[in-house]
Amino acid sequence: MQTIASTNVYIHTNNDEQDRIMIDPAYKMARMKEATEKVYAFHEAYKEVDNQMKGMSYSLKVPFSKDLYETWVNIERSIMKFDRVFNKVEKFNARQMTDPSSHDRREKRMLTRRNERWNQNFTFFQGNLTEEEQQYRDYFESDIELDPEDDYVDEMLDDMHIASVGTLNPNLYDFQDYTHKHDSHEDYNDIVEQKIFKYKYRQFADDTATYNRRNDRMKSRFMERATERDPRLEQNLEDLFSTDARDNSWAQLFNDHTKFNEVAE
Repeated sequence: MQTIASTNVYIHTNNDEQDRIMIDPAYKMARMKEATEKVYAFHEAYKEVDNQMKGMSYSLKVPFSKDLYETWVNIERSIMKFDRVFNKVEKFNARQMTDPSSHDRREKRMLTRRNERWNQNFTFFQGNLTEEEQQYRDYFESDIELDPEDDYVDEMLDDMHIASVGTLNPNLYDFQDYTHKHDSHEDYNDIVEQKIFKYKYRQFADDTATYNRRNDRMKSRFMERATERDPRLEQNLEDLFSTDARDNSWAQLFNDHTKFNEVAE
């Protein structure tokens, strides 16, 4: 019996227990809860041992390519996004069993709105929204109002999970250029590109406390610069150049030398 659809953890039981699991939902839930708690405890124990062993060992950086690293990050993000979509599909397909008391009311609301879109309106779907996604939102409308589903928040949580695992920490890799067939060498990127890469994946390189502290400092200073911005940086460049062409010209010098000045320095 598989415990959770998103894991590869299975419970091996004898024939008598299998029969009881099939006919007794309460016993099945108790066994699944017990197995899930043991799996999480086992996983956390492994993580704690790995964290303690990091300070007792020395490891060299793994030679790696920046292109492969960025592809790896995108794959991890895509997998977690696919898991969310898959869970939504499973939730929608099993909607009649998850909440039988409210199923008829929700199903009627969903079908009514679907028929209105099909027969009475010319509907435009925006933001990658499809008819199936709209039916999902119509059916679980009250659930979404209580617990909104935000893709931006989900992506932030995904990055937090990737950072907590630590596998994609850039400090673990020696980024090299593999464009040559027989000889790998140091990356050819200039200092600016290296700093951009470091800033782009800064969350994966720092622990959670350090990242939050630095990120809050960055945002606070950004807001300070935005509120106390130099007015000279906000003026219209077209107006600046036209004024400079008028005041900083030979005609202005000979006509009225008191108004002759360099506007754009």
